[in-house]
Amino acid sequence: MTPLPLSPYPLNLVREDRSVPFPTAIAVHGLDRDNPGMLRTVETMAQLFAMLPGVHGSFGSDGPYRIVFADNPAIAHAEGYTLTADEGGITVAARTAAGRFYGAQTVYQLLTQVFHAGRFLRFDAAVSARAAAAQRGVPVLRIEDEPRYAVRSFMADIGRAPFSVPLLQRLVRIMAHLKLNTLHLHLNDDELCGFRFEQLPLGRENPLALTAADLRALVAYARSYHVAVLPEIESWGHVHSFTYHYPHLRGGPGQYGGSSFGIGEATYALLEKIYDEIVPCLEDTAAVHLGLDEAKWAVLPGEEDRGHTPENMVGRLHELLMTVGARHGKKLTLHIWADHGGRPVPAALRDRIVVQPWGYAEQNIPTISAQMRAYGGAGKAPVMLGGGASWIRVHGDFEATRAWGMEGAAYPNVLGVTLCLWGTNDLAGRLITLYAGADSVWAPRPPPQPDQPYASERRRNACDQQMRQWQILFPDADPNAINADRGPEVELGRYLWPPRAGEAVAPTADFFPDET
Repeated sequence: MTPLPLSPYPLNLVREDRSVPFPTAIAVHGLDRDNPGMLRTVETMAQLFAMLPGVHGSFGSDGPYRIVFADNPAIAHAEGYTLTADEGGITVAARTAAGRFYGAQTVYQLLTQVFHAGRFLRFDAAVSARAAAAQRGVPVLRIEDEPRYAVRSFMADIGRAPFSVPLLQRLVRIMAHLKLNTLHLHLNDDELCGFRFEQLPLGRENPLALTAADLRALVAYARSYHVAVLPEIESWGHVHSFTYHYPHLRGGPGQYGGSSFGIGEATYALLEKIYDEIVPCLEDTAAVHLGLDEAKWAVLPGEEDRGHTPENMVGRLHELLMTVGARHGKKLTLHIWADHGGRPVPAALRDRIVVQPWGYAEQNIPTISAQMRAYGGAGKAPVMLGGGASWIRVHGDFEATRAWGMEGAAYPNVLGVTLCLWGTNDLAGRLITLYAGADSVWAPRPPPQPDQPYASERRRNACDQQMRQWQILFPDADPNAINADRGPEVELGRYLWPPRAGEAVAPTADFFPDET
């Protein structure tokens, strides 16, 4: 049987060779519409009914076909669920609100795909559209599902391209539907500061920067969809949007230009003030990423003999972040990029700082394997993995992400994978990075037919076709709606298309100091 077009595909799915005629009426049971913890699952079922014209959908009524949500404390994984579909309907069992919600997403995909099958099989030589519609039936099956990784993240680079609040909210909904649970916000970079500070001049030059109120509201909104917000505050390299206002703290260029902080007490004092405005916006337990990649080492004038080293810097930044967290009653975990040659972490902190190697291009998969051997293993430091794509990968990418998901699954110290979208706010154009990536980090599995000629291109085409079908059935992923929320497309701090093509979003993207 052809695999069902579900994404992410469940960990275990057993399907019988029979189906049930699609019901004319569906009743949902087991959800309390007044319970805030069930709000988004109820919302999913209401959205499902809207996508099934001619089918009567209701909550709590009698009827022969029911979707039942049941509590099952025996399900081991907090985000896991089971789903059975038979003649009487569908039963989703879970022990948490997140598990119920993820089960509901599978129900949504399953029923909308079956109901609208005739729209998508019209070019299939074996099944005509008329036959598909006539044979419309819900497959009899059982699913036992749970994620491999605790952290399944997507990164929005608002330090290089603005993401409006409506776009970020839409992104949360898309992520949650695809069972991703962490929104990584890259808040600042050389080009832009995407957060407007209240006590500092940072971000005020960017008319599209998020305010503290915006970030607080986004954190609460995301949590209602079982998504955590993880801010990234570049704290060494990629800080030109900071040194634009504090040029005396610039130590030199970054690895690819831009600015790196000079390290010293004045820099640490500024960073503490920066953390002090962002940390209060977060949940009581949260992770914060401080970047620390692609920088060049420099010490501020007058501090050359005070023992500053890259390793000491990591320890000092950890101390600063923990101090600010305690001040605001937050329990924080520090994440940093591994950088190209590895980032020195003090021995006493190696089990408390999460290090993140990365790789985005398919041709770098051998390097990904080598990095996993270096970073993965029992007793080693906790690790996040960086997949996804950048503005250079114009159509998005997912093969490198698949490699991270597969390689990392063997190691107990790997917490999860981030699907990065660097340098652009073209979410609709790079959506396959998110769609296919989510599948690779939920239940990683080898690619089909890996050794056939042009296998990667075949997979890309098949995945793209399935994604477009999903976009039609999941209106939040409609590219026109995504672009309406986005506004003008921006790449590396500049508007891409007329009438403002080439214009900088903020003056920070239009000024770079002498790199000599």
